[in-house]
Amino acid sequence: MAVDRLCVVHVAQSDSEGGANKAAFRLHSNLQKAGFKSIFHCGRRHLNDPSIVPAHSLGVGDFVSDIVAYFNARSLKQYQDRKGTPFSPMRISYGRLDSRLLSRADVVCLHWVAGGFLNAPQLQAVKGPLVWRLSDIWPFSGGCHYPGNCTKFEGICGSCPQLGSASDDDLSRSGMRLREVGYRNLDLTVVAPSRWIADLARRSHLFGRLRIEHIPTGVDLEVFRPEDRVAARARLNLPAEGHIIAFGALGATSDPRKGYAQLRAALEKLAASSDHQCTLVTFGGNEIRRREQIARFPVCHLGRIDGQNALANVYSAADILAAPFLEDNLPNVVLESIACGTPVAAFAAGGIPDAVEHEINGHLSPIGDTDGLAQGIAFLLDRAGDGQMRRAAQARANDQFDIRTCARRYGSLFEEIVADRRARIDKITE
Repeated sequence: MAVDRLCVVHVAQSDSEGGANKAAFRLHSNLQKAGFKSIFHCGRRHLNDPSIVPAHSLGVGDFVSDIVAYFNARSLKQYQDRKGTPFSPMRISYGRLDSRLLSRADVVCLHWVAGGFLNAPQLQAVKGPLVWRLSDIWPFSGGCHYPGNCTKFEGICGSCPQLGSASDDDLSRSGMRLREVGYRNLDLTVVAPSRWIADLARRSHLFGRLRIEHIPTGVDLEVFRPEDRVAARARLNLPAEGHIIAFGALGATSDPRKGYAQLRAALEKLAASSDHQCTLVTFGGNEIRRREQIARFPVCHLGRIDGQNALANVYSAADILAAPFLEDNLPNVVLESIACGTPVAAFAAGGIPDAVEHEINGHLSPIGDTDGLAQGIAFLLDRAGDGQMRRAAQARANDQFDIRTCARRYGSLFEEIVADRRARIDKITE
């Protein structure tokens, strides 16, 4: 099949908000470069790109999506003992898939479609091959995005610990039943960016019998690459002397899952047990240029960083990236950091061990072990000057997480799926 004749329609909640949507658009852009006709169909459009087609008919963009998310979230108020972990009900949606666009697609690739964008029955509009890239477990859970210690997604949910529910007939059970109806008879293939989420999907009630492929998330190695550390610090007005520890994520200091509390505890232990001179630089949170102290270490909050080049500059300015995430799939910040040659001190959570090799290009500690995290940070800082860790980090990114390789693997999968479907149809019509 000629690549330039294959049309891929990506469906995502946004073209630029959050790591999952950014990864989706990055894949879309590189499929275009590889010769595919790739179209990005999204609910919240912010980029000025002619290949983006809005996936709603209301014409008022983010305002309506915010209202829909609000009304969906109201259904959570009945659960007074609910944990603070994200749970996205599937009640009403603002997204509207363009039937004419779907009819032109050889394959539809789903990404992150929560946040009130789509509900499962709307997927019945997709009559051809469907590939779903998993950003978290929401596609095969009753509504949670990360399971914690819960395994109820292996069944039909109910009595959800994240809802604090003692009833089998709760919002998680109804979410699972809605998915069962919505996924019925779909020609669906699942792609897992990490081995961790691939394992969960294979154990799940909804996706356990489907074809599940592991294709890592890719990063643009032409953007995320090592730069001069002194110059990078100067551009950010950061200290030229001493060590810099970077820490970043969406909601970096406010989302408990990102582990800022554990990082603070680790840095307090590091300050008491070593003579390292460090500055913690955070990005992606709501704080902007607010300065504080953790023990004797100054903290500089950069706030939101817009643009890939600006992000790459932050990684290059740092000696290490701290990734104390308590649960995650395969975080963009980890991949971007190692691509810039910046080693990572992390908990061995989710898909992070796919990217961080212990004591080779970073340091891994048991999840939540702040003593181990402090020791890992010290281990990397002690080796910040020899360059070996930095070279190993960049080599890992080059070998495993090049977006061009990622796009080629998706392209090959799309071609295979479409060819198989056409062969089945031809056999039926003979």
